[in-house]
Amino acid sequence: MAENEAKARKKLEDAEKKAKGGTGFFSGLFGNAKAEEAADLFVQEDSETVLVCEENGCGMGFDDVVTFEDHYERFHRHQCVICGQQFPNIHCLEIHADENHCSIFKAKRDRNPSLALFRCYEASCSQTYTNPEERNFHSEEMHGIRDPSLFMKRRKLRRKEFVVARMNQLSTACITHSRTPRVAGNLFKISKLWREAGDAFVRSAEIHAAASDQKHDAASNYAEAANCYRKVSPQQAIDCLMKTAETYTDTGRFNMAAKYHCTMAEIFESEAPDMAQAMAHYQEAADFYKGEESRSSATKCMIKVAQYAAQLEDYKRAIKIFEEVATWEADHPTLKYAAKNHFFQALLCHLCTDLLDTQNALKRYEEISPSFVDSRECKLINELISCLEDKNQVKFTEVVKAFDKISRLDQWHTSLLVKIKRSCGNEDDDDLK
Repeated sequence: MAENEAKARKKLEDAEKKAKGGTGFFSGLFGNAKAEEAADLFVQEDSETVLVCEENGCGMGFDDVVTFEDHYERFHRHQCVICGQQFPNIHCLEIHADENHCSIFKAKRDRNPSLALFRCYEASCSQTYTNPEERNFHSEEMHGIRDPSLFMKRRKLRRKEFVVARMNQLSTACITHSRTPRVAGNLFKISKLWREAGDAFVRSAEIHAAASDQKHDAASNYAEAANCYRKVSPQQAIDCLMKTAETYTDTGRFNMAAKYHCTMAEIFESEAPDMAQAMAHYQEAADFYKGEESRSSATKCMIKVAQYAAQLEDYKRAIKIFEEVATWEADHPTLKYAAKNHFFQALLCHLCTDLLDTQNALKRYEEISPSFVDSRECKLINELISCLEDKNQVKFTEVVKAFDKISRLDQWHTSLLVKIKRSCGNEDDDDLK
């Protein structure tokens, strides 16, 4: 464990040096003291193109020495002096020179066409072939090399193109530099140093977030950080999950955003109890799922919202949601028998508010779902209405106990039934025994 922790801290130290140290482009991006000097080196607003590449009549112009050196390394380091074609390495250049400009190669080929003279474009491969077609097929299939030559359009590099090139470099740098904190995070996880692991994944996420095309990687790193923080600091986990959900929302991945709102709601249910916050995040998730036509997932979230609304005594909101869910289920060919449970929950909420409203709602539900009439839940509601009308607490307790023997009532149903029983007579009676 200690060894993994030491490795992790070394990885983070290296990442910070790469990200903040030196005078390179990446350090300038992340706030180095010499950021302005780096910017002046790469983009000189007031200067005109003054450096011109004269290799074989290339003619491309550059704003500074750095970009000129990059260009030369890429296009002229391995260039044929006879025809001017450029190649990615010396091996490909040698093959080109032999096959196109060497009289000895041509003589051997003419004298004995069956000789295997055509070498593979991959330097580490020793395969040779009797014709270029077979060699080209092998190089492409085995090594992914279709055409080793590099062609370059001869034109001046304008400032806009220069900026695009630098943004591509930024993207590559983000990928390279973000890996180090992520590796450190994994090492911290192995050592069970959850806070340090979370910090490392957050650093990786911040690096990815700096590049406009790395949003998905940023979100996944924030989610990984949240998993670590959840073991030691629920609030930090919530903060990371919120950034994850916001990132997925910005990129149009609403199902993923909904998933992380559900995770936040679960944290507010257990690790950091807050009923109102849990309800709010389940509502967010339900809205996203509805927008993506994920009705089943949306329904699960809406039921959670309704249950918390009832516990917070927002009975109207709870009734509206339970009715909506039950009505949808009643019209569904495979879920119609589940509608009774949510009609029952809606009626319990009605009983907490007004007896007459309960009776009217019961008639309406029986019309919507005829199968609800013969259910045990419907019969219990009718018996409870009679007990409330007669103010008979003893009978109330008996009918609830009889129902509970066959269909166990959970804590949510029990708490509502206790509230309803209090309205039946003795205000101090807080159980159903």
